[in-house]
Formats: sequence, C-alpha cells, structure tokens
Amino acid sequence: MSSTLTQNKVEEFVSHIAENKLAVWNELPSIRKSGLEALEELDFPTTKNEYWKYSRTNRISKHAYKFNPLTDVNIDLDSVRIKGLDTYEVVIVNGFLNKELSNLPSKDCIELKSFEDCSTEELRSYFSQNLDTISNIFSALNTAYFTDGILIHAKGKCDKPVHLIHYSEGTETISQPRNIFIADKHAELSIIKSSLNKNTSNFFYNSVNEFFIGENSHMNYYVIQNYEEGINVVSTNVATQEKNSTFSAFNYTLKGDWIRNNTNVFVKGENCESNLYGAYQPTGKEHIDNHTIMDHLMPNCESNEHYKGTVGDKATGVFNGKVFVRKDAQKINAFQSNNNILLSDDATMNSKPELEIYADDVKCSHGSTSGQLDEEAIFYLQSRGLSKESATALLIGAFLGEVVEKIEIPELKEAVLEMYGME
Repeated sequence: MSSTLTQNKVEEFVSHIAENKLAVWNELPSIRKSGLEALEELDFPTTKNEYWKYSRTNRISKHAYKFNPLTDVNIDLDSVRIKGLDTYEVVIVNGFLNKELSNLPSKDCIELKSFEDCSTEELRSYFSQNLDTISNIFSALNTAYFTDGILIHAKGKCDKPVHLIHYSEGTETISQPRNIFIADKHAELSIIKSSLNKNTSNFFYNSVNEFFIGENSHMNYYVIQNYEEGINVVSTNVATQEKNSTFSAFNYTLKGDWIRNNTNVFVKGENCESNLYGAYQPTGKEHIDNHTIMDHLMPNCESNEHYKGTVGDKATGVFNGKVFVRKDAQKINAFQSNNNILLSDDATMNSKPELEIYADDVKCSHGSTSGQLDEEAIFYLQSRGLSKESATALLIGAFLGEVVEKIEIPELKEAVLEMYGME
C-alpha cells in the first residue's frame, strides 16, 4: 500500500472520530496539539514495521469508531472487586470517569481528580514526557482525542490501594482514557486496574498511562486483563523513575481477542529498582502481544523482567523486550527472561528478548524458551489419580505461578491465583 493511500486511510479513520467529538474537546487544546499534528504525518503500522511485525492493526483501522459516554449504565462491580481487599474505587465507563459509581479518596496522603479539575500548567508538567507520539499512531491518537483523564497524586504512604475499573460497552465504539500517576518523595502507592466489558462488538480500547516515581518512593501497578469477546486493546504505559525509587508493573492476561501491551520504563536516577512481571494464556484465536522497554540512563540500578505464557489452540503470543544500558549507566544488574509453553501444534509464539549495552561494567542476561508440557510429568500425575485435564492444569499453574507469586498484596495474589485456577 502506498504512503498516500495509507495516509488517506488515517485521515478517514480520524475524521470519523473528529465528527463525533464531545464538548470535552473544547478543553485543553494546547495539550492535544502534539497528537493532532502527529496524526497528519503518521500511517497505520504494517507487519513490515519491526515494532508491529506480529500484530496486524487492520482489524482496528478498518472501522469507523464513535464515542459513547454511557451516562446511564448498570455495572456489576462485585464481579471485579477483590475479595477481602479494601480499596478506593475509580470507575471509568467507555473512557469517561463516573463519579457516582466511584469511591474517591479524600485523604491528605493522596489526591485524585479528573483532568477537567486540573490546570493546563499542571498537566503540561507531566503530559507526554516520554510518550512516543512521533512514530506511534495509537499514542498520538490518544493524545489528540483522549476522552477523559485521571490524575492520582500520592503525597505520602497511601492507606489502601486505588482500584481502577474500566467498563466497556458498545458496537464500533472507541474508548481513550488517559491517566497520570505521581508518587512524591518517600510516597507509596499501589494501583490495581481491572477491565470489564459487556455487549461489545468491534470495540477499540486505546489507553495511555504515565507514571512518575519520585525520589525514595515506591509504586506498584497491577493489571488484570480478563475480557469478554468483541474488544481490541492497545494499552501503553510509560514510567519515569527518580533516584532510590522502586517501580513494579504486573500484567496478568487471562482472556482477550486482540491485545497489545506496551510498557516502557525510563530509569533517570541512581540506585533504582525496576520490576516487570507478566503472565498470559491466549486460547482459541486470541492474540496477546507484550512489548517492553527498560531504559537504564543512570548507574547503580537493578531491573528484573520475567514474562511467562501458555499458548493454546490457534492462538498467538508475542513477547518483545528490550533493555538499554546507556554509556553512563555503569554497574547495572539487568535480568530479562521469557518462557512459554505451546499447548497445541497450531499455537504460535514469537519471542524476542534484546539487550543494547553501551556501558562496560554491567551484569546483564536475557533468554527465551518455548516448549511443550512434559508428557512424563503428566503421566506421573495421572498415575497418582489425576485426570489428564487436572494434571495439565496443575502443571500450567505451577509454571505461571512463579510470576503470580510476585504480587505483594495477599488478597490480590489469592484472587489472581484463583483466576488462573491455582487456588
């Protein structure tokens, strides 16, 4: 396809969204400007683009999407609440904050407000600091037409986690939430993100989350992706760490037609710890793609990255993780690993861990494995009285359990173990 034809396709795609603009687009025009300008130059990526080699975006680009705030909606929040865990709840419906359904904090240690309650100057100091809107059309699209935004600012040790619940419903509907999470010096914040969708068909969920982890602060971000049919997801997370901070991102994908997760961490201070963990298990014809970047810019830091997946039926899994160690980032310890089990002859896994090192005093390792379940182990478990299905489930649970056990909140860990059938 020629560049002209592709650009016309982008113009047509964007025009449908622009025609459906709501009153909110009269707000924050200077914030949206960079995204609008980028969309005039960008094309939808094809498989010739290395960054999108295994994820076809035509299933998104061929639709004419509209926005739908769904002001009157009935949501079963109990279905995504974590049993026994007290949280602040932020409910976002088709990309828009629903204050009536939310349980917002009113503590000195944490501030939560929508973008409409923020000044342009406040947002500009955080907005798109390390987000790629120049070459990534989905980040540019969110920047230009984000539906609503939440700013969560931890000023001390937050007394309980913040639970973001994203609800999606509709046909050829687009949802573009935008969130900013800030942890001040010595602050502690845990965020849980759950997704819930009903009656979705050709729904496009395109989110951007930006994290700012201050000096000596600690932030955890837990994502549970458990989608019903009819939704395509592009989720982009960008984190910036200052010195002596810890940032941990956990991504657990149980179901989803087509999901692309981008997680990029920029370590801009010394003595930082960064952790990325993920588990995924696509089945049927599902497609799950995890792309990560760990960028070490300063010395004396440590990063750990471990993703594990089982791929069944005719499903496809993708992992592409890249670790940068810049010239001035000496004495870095960086570990990266991706392990997979293929459960059928038709399952596909594309794994590409990468290291790009410009410093000479570092300890870095990366690796990838893909194989099948151990038939001897299954036979042994069957000989002990288990059915083949139970034996298979037990082995899968033990395999994925290593990254689920990293969860630091006991109630959440128990819930996720149960979701994966490991209770």
